[in-house]
Formats: sequence, structure tokens, C-alpha cells
Amino acid sequence: MDILRTPDDRFEGLKDYPFAPQYADIPDFSGGSLRMHYVDEGPRDGAPVVMIHGNPTWSYMWRKLIPVLADAGYRTIAVDMVGMGRSDKPSAIDDYSIARHEKWLEACLIEALDLRDAHFILHDWGGITGLRLIANHQDRVASVIYSNTGFPTWEPGKEISKMIRPGTDFLRAFQNIIRSTEDWPHWETLVQQLLTDPDDAVKAGFAAPCPEPAYVVGNRAFALNLPTRNDNPMLEDNWRALEKLKSFQKPFQCIYSDKDQVAPTGYQSVRPYIPGAAEREEIILKGGGHFLLEDIPDAYIAEVIKFLSDISGA
Repeated sequence: MDILRTPDDRFEGLKDYPFAPQYADIPDFSGGSLRMHYVDEGPRDGAPVVMIHGNPTWSYMWRKLIPVLADAGYRTIAVDMVGMGRSDKPSAIDDYSIARHEKWLEACLIEALDLRDAHFILHDWGGITGLRLIANHQDRVASVIYSNTGFPTWEPGKEISKMIRPGTDFLRAFQNIIRSTEDWPHWETLVQQLLTDPDDAVKAGFAAPCPEPAYVVGNRAFALNLPTRNDNPMLEDNWRALEKLKSFQKPFQCIYSDKDQVAPTGYQSVRPYIPGAAEREEIILKGGGHFLLEDIPDAYIAEVIKFLSDISGA
């Protein structure tokens, strides 16, 4: 497996992102290893809060929440999934799968960091990869916040009468563009989905991990893995994970935004099935699009802190 590594100078002086890099060496599934980056702020003996981003973002998306959690006494961890941010980037599309992302997260958070009683905050693809990790390590988890994401499934062995999943026309069109666009400027796609107008420094922050088109391969792989067909292997794996999560009774809060363009009702894929989620009504914040931490950061951060305080009895 050929590995790309973004030069460190690409991350110098990024707006609102002063955090020292931390790394875990994890298996690359080809007999070697790669380096996975994470932010680790706040007291090391504090209750861990783990944030997992989606596509096309990286741990930069959590930059406004990280210091608030750290100042509140939490050990605040924000990972960069493999292929994104400061993490190493396998160079071929076929190096990536959702199953591998799940195992890479497990290698970093469970095996390397040995986290216990952790609170998880999941967004976009982080909602799928992170929830699958949680399903297999429920004893390590204290709570979950689930935001602007969904958990699509297909029962193993169920007959597929229609291959194309309903409501995925725009996603399939997007995938066709990504297949033919090796130099996809994903940070521009992100900005186009914002309801606010970020300044040039923020745009540079999201673009920082990708100095050349080759560095976008991990983002492209996520786009090509979108579940637009019922034979996507991710769907059966998700179904198995959701079966395990039907016994998950720990606090689980869905926090979404009312103008999400990607997964506006994604909470419906988990609340009916996961007891901890069913006990809490979803929170729908006003004025935010899919990337709600860019559009309405103060409202989102307030709900995160309230939830964590409520479940701890503080």
C-alpha cells in the first residue's frame, strides 16, 4: 500500500486550530502500518469525549467545540479518519472501505488509546463508522450524540427486487461526477453547502490537508461508497451493527439542523431501534445546514454541553 502524508507546514497557523498533533500507529491491512492523527486536549484524567467527522471534513470542523469541552474538564479527542486531515492517506481508491474505516477507528481509539466510558459525538460519515464501532464496544461507551447523519441498512439474505435505493438520484449523479474528477476540490463543495459565508482563512483550513489532487483520494472514496445501491456491502454490515445496538440503553441524543440538505431526517434510522435514542426526542436546531458547526456553532455547542451536564448530574 502506497501512503501519502500531508506536509506539516500545511497545518501551520490555521485559524482557530492551535492544537498539537497526536498520532497512533495502526495496521494498514497490507502488512504495514500507517499514522492516524487525533487532537487530544483537556485533562488526561477527564471523561473522554470523542468526535468523529464525516466527508469532506476533518478534525478542523470541531475547532470551536474542542476548547469548550476541554475547559469544562473533558479529555477532548477529535480524530482524523484515514485519508483525511493530518492522518496518512492510502493512495488508491481500492485501499478504502467502510469496513476498513471502522477497523482503523477501533485500532486508534480502542486498541491504542484504550478509551473507556467515552462520550461519542458523531457527524455525517462519522455517524456510520462511529456507530459501528460503538456497536462492538458498548462497554466502552458512556453516551452518544448523533448529528446530521443516518444509518442505512439492508437485511442479509433479503431479496433485492430493485437495485437502486429510493431517493438517491442526486447522490448517484454526484458519484458520477466524482468518478471523473480526480482533482475534486471538496472544500469548495463544503462551502457551497454552508448557509453562512466563511472567510478565506476558514476555507484554507478545510483545504489544508490536500496540497495536490492525489491527496483527495480518501474523500473521493467516501463519496463513491455512498449507499445508492442495495448491494452495497456496507448496508448488511450496518444491519448487523443495528441489531447489536437494539440493546444499547445508554444516553443517546440526536441533534440535527432544520435546513440539512443531506440527512434531514437521519435520526429516524436510529431512534425507533436503539433504546437509548428512543428515550430522547430529537433536537432540531434552527438556521443550520448539513455542516451545522459552521452555520450555528453556538447553538450546537450549547446543546452538547447541556446533554453532557444533564447525564452526569452536574
